[in-house]
Amino acid sequence: MNIPSMVKANDTDYVILDCDYDLEDTPSKGLVVKWFFNANEVAYQWIYGRDPLAGDITRKYVDLKYKASDDPYTTYRAMKLNKPGIDLTGEYKCVISTYADEQSASSSMVVYSTENKFDLVYRKKTIDDKDGVEITCMAEGLYPIPTLDISIEGVLEKQAAKPTVTLRADGLYDILSRTALLDEDLPETAIVKCLLGIPKVNYNVSRKTVYYPG
Repeated sequence: MNIPSMVKANDTDYVILDCDYDLEDTPSKGLVVKWFFNANEVAYQWIYGRDPLAGDITRKYVDLKYKASDDPYTTYRAMKLNKPGIDLTGEYKCVISTYADEQSASSSMVVYSTENKFDLVYRKKTIDDKDGVEITCMAEGLYPIPTLDISIEGVLEKQAAKPTVTLRADGLYDILSRTALLDEDLPETAIVKCLLGIPKVNYNVSRKTVYYPG
């Protein structure tokens, strides 16, 4: 079974999920290739001698004309998914069955989305009648669930407040983090860093800015 473990959305023309098999001495009568998505949803089906069919989850992506091989018994064993979207993230299982035998294999694929916006800004703020600063870091359009950390070199390694994560209607996540600090607690040159990550795909990117208290 050959499935890419990580695929970037909006950056990939197509992926091929392949389930190669060898019937060897097994009679091919009743040959059916089925792909399942997240346990029991049929994503693709090919009955030998017929055209392949797409399931609901893959219908808008799958190329039903794609041939994995010239062998008539394995021609339509694979799924070619064009411009894969985040909704294709999940566990895939292919089941090869004949009247005489059945084989299966499983693997997972994550279709991830990196940010389309990432900002780190600060503004002066009075805190308990003292001069201070409010630092805001935000990012939009990520998948799977992201993380966000504001740090200040030599002062704040990791803020206490958890970021606010919002799940959008399109399935992507927005994330926002905010922290407030007194000028007197900061060095003359405060190097502010915001680290954005998607832990599931080992993706990290950062923004830096300099704040001068006073």
